[in-house]
Amino acid sequence: TTDTKSWPANKSKQPIKAIRTRTTMSPQQLPLYHFEGTTQKGSDFDVLPPEILHNILASYQDWGDLAKLANVQSSWKNLVNDAAANNEDSKWELAVALLEGTNGLARNPKKAFNLLAELAEPSSNHAASAMNKLAHCCLTGDGVSKDTTAGIEWLTKAYDIAQDAHAAHTLAVTYEYGEHGVEIDVVEACAWFLKAAEKNHVEAMAEYALCCELGCGRDQSDEDALTWYVKAANAGHVTSKFSVGEAFEEARGVPQSDEEACLWYYRAAVEGDEDSKRALRRLRDIARIVVPGVGGLLGV
Repeated sequence: TTDTKSWPANKSKQPIKAIRTRTTMSPQQLPLYHFEGTTQKGSDFDVLPPEILHNILASYQDWGDLAKLANVQSSWKNLVNDAAANNEDSKWELAVALLEGTNGLARNPKKAFNLLAELAEPSSNHAASAMNKLAHCCLTGDGVSKDTTAGIEWLTKAYDIAQDAHAAHTLAVTYEYGEHGVEIDVVEACAWFLKAAEKNHVEAMAEYALCCELGCGRDQSDEDALTWYVKAANAGHVTSKFSVGEAFEEARGVPQSDEEACLWYYRAAVEGDEDSKRALRRLRDIARIVVPGVGGLLGV
């Protein structure tokens, strides 16, 4: 509610910005009950072109401010909905704020779910992100009844429609560990890791390399494992750098080379990988030759 004593008597005639600067409302979050209705005809904002309306309202930058303004007079009660209705980016920001309880708004996952569903159309710039969040809501029962099948379907759509690597990786992990009541399926997990890896998801590259190395969910192949470990390592995955070094040291999928192994171990060690530091200590006679100054890193 609003502290009416802090408002000027002719507040209904004041410009929005003037009203905002004079308010002494409590900064605590507000529930959404003030603007649950749909946009109605007759609003003060109906006469404004959507672009102008969005630019005016976007200047507030905080959905909580708009929620407070929605209490000022009855014709503004749909202010928050109006602000998001004509702009996808605003609708996305509002959905996330409602889902997480940020930007001055109390959590309202049910309303967030409805907004996300509107953004999940293939033509939307936020389709993949919206589908991922819809999947999470369904899998965890946040804002909607828990529905594992629907959650898997949303993730699958995110990949099939938007080629979203994050969705593919999430599916892989879900099948690998049997999360959310899904039956463990290492073959399915491996297939989704590959799809995510092919879309440059770095963690998926390392996970798929491990599948190749262990023969988990597919035929074992040291050569394929090394290929994907190298890709992940070159993309910055630290433990994959160790795995490449290990492959050279043990001649797995590549001719044996302690020198090459030391170079890869060093790349991981400088980023703090303890296994690589131990490997360099074990190969310290060679490491001192191929990596001058390695002793300082290892403290020997």
